[in-house]
Amino acid sequence: MRRALAGVLAGLVLTGLVLTGAPAAADPPFRVGGEVVDRAGVLGGGADRVREAVRDLRADRGTQLFVVYVTSFEGADGQRWAADTARLSQLGDGDVLFAVAVDDRAYGYSVPGDATISDDDLRDLMVRTVEPRLAGGDWAGAAVAVADGLGGRGDGTGQSLGLLLCVALVVVAAVVVVLVVVLRRRSRQAAGRAAGPAVAAGPPPVPVAELSRQAATALVDVDDAVQTSEQELAFAQAQFGDEAVTGFRSALDQARDELRQAFTLRQRLDDAEPEDEQTRRAILTEILRLCGSADARLDAQAEAFDRMRSLERTAPQVLAALAPRVEALAGRLPAEQARLDALRQRFAPTAVTPLADSLEQARHRLDAAREELAEARSAVDAGRPERAVVPIRAAEDATGQAGTLLDGITRTTADLEQADARIAAARSELGQDLEEARALVASDGSDLRPTIARAEAALTTADTAMTPAGTGLPDPLAALRVLEEAGADLDRALAAVREARQQRDRAAALVDRAILAATSAVAAADDFIATRRGAVGADARTRLAEARRQLDQAVAASASDPESALRYAQYADALAQQALQLARGDVDRWSQPAGLPGYGGGSGVDLGSLVLGGILLGGRSGSYGGSSGGFGGGWSPGSFGGSGTRARHGGGGRF
Repeated sequence: MRRALAGVLAGLVLTGLVLTGAPAAADPPFRVGGEVVDRAGVLGGGADRVREAVRDLRADRGTQLFVVYVTSFEGADGQRWAADTARLSQLGDGDVLFAVAVDDRAYGYSVPGDATISDDDLRDLMVRTVEPRLAGGDWAGAAVAVADGLGGRGDGTGQSLGLLLCVALVVVAAVVVVLVVVLRRRSRQAAGRAAGPAVAAGPPPVPVAELSRQAATALVDVDDAVQTSEQELAFAQAQFGDEAVTGFRSALDQARDELRQAFTLRQRLDDAEPEDEQTRRAILTEILRLCGSADARLDAQAEAFDRMRSLERTAPQVLAALAPRVEALAGRLPAEQARLDALRQRFAPTAVTPLADSLEQARHRLDAAREELAEARSAVDAGRPERAVVPIRAAEDATGQAGTLLDGITRTTADLEQADARIAAARSELGQDLEEARALVASDGSDLRPTIARAEAALTTADTAMTPAGTGLPDPLAALRVLEEAGADLDRALAAVREARQQRDRAAALVDRAILAATSAVAAADDFIATRRGAVGADARTRLAEARRQLDQAVAASASDPESALRYAQYADALAQQALQLARGDVDRWSQPAGLPGYGGGSGVDLGSLVLGGILLGGRSGSYGGSSGGFGGGWSPGSFGGSGTRARHGGGGRF
C-alpha cells in the first residue's frame, strides 16, 4: 500500500524547467524549440495555462518567456544550465528563460542584461512566489507565476485576497461542521436519556495477534482440504472419466489459486521487511478472505461431488477397483526397499534424509487401506452399503498417499543420479567463469573480488559435500545447488562487466572519429570567425569557446574514459557547427560601413574587407573620414586589450 501511494504522489510531481551546462546522460543544455518544453512529461493539462500566460506576457510587455521542464540538471547548478541553454537557443534582449529540474528540486533562470525587472525584484519573485509553488508540486502554477511577475501582474495582492478568502471559507465550513456535530450529539444524548441506557457501538476490533492465529489455522485447514479434494477428484476421474469431473476440476483450480495468493501474503508478513500494525491487519484480513472463499468454493461442490460418486450405490464396484491398486503398490515395496538401501550406500545421509521413513509410512498406509477395505467389504456383504462409504474414502486416501511416498523414492533416486552426473560440468563451468573474472580484475580492476570470493567458497563447499570427512559419501544435490547458485551469481556479475566493457569498446572505437570530426568543425568555425570577426557577434564566439572546452575534455578523457570522451566530442562538434551557422548569419546581416572605397586613395586596399576581418575595428555607429582626410571617427586598427560588453545574467535555487 505504501508503495502504491508513493507511486501516485510521484506521478503528481510536475517537472519544471531545467538546463544543465555540460553533457550529461539525461538532459544536457539544448536549443529550445518552443516556448514551453516539457521533457519531463509532467505538465499534463497545465501546459495550456502556461502557454496562455506566456502569450499574455509577450502581448503586454513584448517579453518572450521560454519555459523548460527536465528531469535532472545532472549535477550542474540551475543558473549555469539555464545560461548555457539560453546561449544555445540564441535568446535575444527580450527573451527570458526559466528552467526547473524536478528530480533535483532545483531551478535556474537567464534574463537579458537590460531587463526591466531588477535583480532584487527577480529574486524576490522567485523566493516569495515561485519557490512555494515548486515545493508544493504546482509546476504549472510556478511557470505562470514567473510570467505574471515579469509582466507586473504578480504583486501577490490577488493571491493574498484569494488566500484570505479560502481561509475564511475553511473557517466557516469548520464552524458549520462543529455545530452540526454538536447538535447531533445533543440530539442522540436526548434520545438516549428518553430510551434508557446507551447501547455500545460494537465489539472492539480483533487484535492483530488473534487475526494472525486465525489466518494460520485457516491456511492449514484449506491446504488440507485442497489436497484431500485433489485425491478424491483423481479417484473420481479414474472412475467416471474426464468430462464428468470438469466442473469440480475448475472449482479446485480456483480454490488452489486463492490459497496460493493467501500463502504469498503470509510470506510477505514473514519476510525481513516489517509492516506496521495497520498493514499487517489488512494483510491478515485478506488472507482470511481468500481462505474463506477457497473453502466455500470447495464446499459448494461437495454435495454434487458426493452425488456423483454415490459410494453407497457403487461401493461394490469401487471396492473391486481399489483392492488391486492396494496390492499393486504393496508389490512395489521390495523393489523400493532395495532402491532406498542402494541410495543409502551410495549417498550421504543428508541426501536421503527426506526419504528416511517413506517406506515405513507407505507400509502403514497400505495396511490401513487393507483394513478399511475389509471393513467396507463387510458392510457391503452385510447389506449395509451406507456404512462402506467412510472406510472406502479412508482406503482411497491411504492408497493415494502410499503411492506418493513410493513415487518419492523413485523420483529422488533419479534426481540424485542426475545431480551426480552434472557435478563435473557445473564445477568446470564455474571454474571457467572464475578464470574470466580473475582476468578481468587483473586487466582493468573490475569490482568482482567479492563475487570471486563467494564462488571460490562455493567450490570448497561443493567439494566438501562430494567428499565429506566422515562417511565419505557424497551429497550431489547439495553440491550442485551450491555450484548453481554461485554460478548464477558470478554469471550476473560477469554479464554486467561484459556489457560495460562492450560499451567502452564501442565508445573507444568511435571516440577517435568523433574527436577528428569535432576538431575539424572547431577549426572551420575558428577560421571563419577569425577572418570575419568584424561582423561576428557574441553568440557565435560563445559557442566556439564552449566547443573548444568540450573538445579539450574529450581529448583528455579519450584514454581513461572513452564513453565520456565520446559525449564531449559529439557535444563539441554540435557546438562548433552552431557557432559556424551563427557566424554565417552574422556575416550575412553585416553591411560594409558607408564611405570605405579603398585605402590610401586608390591603393587598391578594400577597407570593407579589413573591417570585416577585424583588422580595422570600429562600431556600427562609427564613421569614415575626418577633417584632416585621415582615418577618423570610430575606425582604427585593432590592438591588444579588452572591451566591456553587455551580457545576460541569471540565478537559481532549490525548493
